[in-house]
Amino acid sequence: MLARILTAVLGVPAIIIFIKAGGVAFFFLVLVVSLLGLWEYYRLTHAPQGLRIWGYVAGALLLFEVWREAGYFADGTAFLLLALLIMILGAFPRFTFEQAGSALLGVLYIPFLFSYMLKLYALSGGEEYTLLTFILTWVSDSLAFLVGTRWGKHQLALRLSPKKTWEGAVAGWFGCLLVMLFVHTWFGLSMWQALALGTFVGLAAEVGDLVESALKRQAQVKDSGNILPGHGGILDRFDALLFVAPVMYAARFWLWH
Repeated sequence: MLARILTAVLGVPAIIIFIKAGGVAFFFLVLVVSLLGLWEYYRLTHAPQGLRIWGYVAGALLLFEVWREAGYFADGTAFLLLALLIMILGAFPRFTFEQAGSALLGVLYIPFLFSYMLKLYALSGGEEYTLLTFILTWVSDSLAFLVGTRWGKHQLALRLSPKKTWEGAVAGWFGCLLVMLFVHTWFGLSMWQALALGTFVGLAAEVGDLVESALKRQAQVKDSGNILPGHGGILDRFDALLFVAPVMYAARFWLWH
């Protein structure tokens, strides 16, 4: 627990500094976190080295295109898919289509979903929305962990994660509601809009957590890595954010005008 607290005490202010700095600094944060998360994913799925390199390059280019708002984003994505197929043919039968599909899924699961942090930040008022996204995710994760560990008795998804409980999930969702009720006037939302957003974010955070649990369950490991003392790996810490970011980006258009 001490290691978990110390990591949070150091990590949270660091992330806030990167958000406030914006520009290249925030892009660098998203890029590093994405590539480290992708590295963990490829370790868990035992992806061949050649496909891992493709994934890192593809993920980095995807994030760069989003950050620079490049008009050739779709063409670049198509080119990367063609490159993957050519790699399979050139190395056949060393690389299989199943392995290629898993490598591609990693890019879509981590760099692509993380790219919504860059998209959100690029909007008007993006710094505030990005900070809110992190705060909602942190509150959801922290309350789910604390309440689930202390009072959780009813298992949420036994096949995916025996330690996750309904009590923890409800606590995380309730935390999102409280945050949104506290800040809704600051962001120009009605109370009902705030409750709706808090509900969707709470659900997204829980789904993101369960998706990563399924990945670890399949790989038969407890944590995705050990980069963050007390928290495990990058995916262990940012799994919920991967799903919350697209929800917040969509909400920016649905709720704010």
